[in-house]
Amino acid sequence: MRLTMGVQREWLLHCSDSYADRAVCEVSVSAGAVEIAGPDGPAFTLEGSEIVRFRAALDAAIDQSEIDLGTPHEVGEGTEPA
Repeated sequence: MRLTMGVQREWLLHCSDSYADRAVCEVSVSAGAVEIAGPDGPAFTLEGSEIVRFRAALDAAIDQSEIDLGTPHEVGEGTEPA
C-alpha cells in the first residue's frame, strides 16, 4: 500500500458550544468516512450516501443563513424544533 504524504485529513474549525462560548470543532476523514466532532458531545460518522445527503443539507442551511442575514427578523422567528 502506498501512502500519500501531505494529504490533509483533519480540519479544526472555530465554532460555538451549547453555551454560545467560542469552541473548536473537528472534521476528519479516515478510510473514506467523514467524522465530525463538536465541542459538546461525541463525534458522528458519515459514510457513502450519508456524506452526499449531509452536504446537500449543509449547503441548503448555508443558503438559508445567507437569506436570513440579508432579511431583518426577530431572534427565533421562523424556527421550529428539530
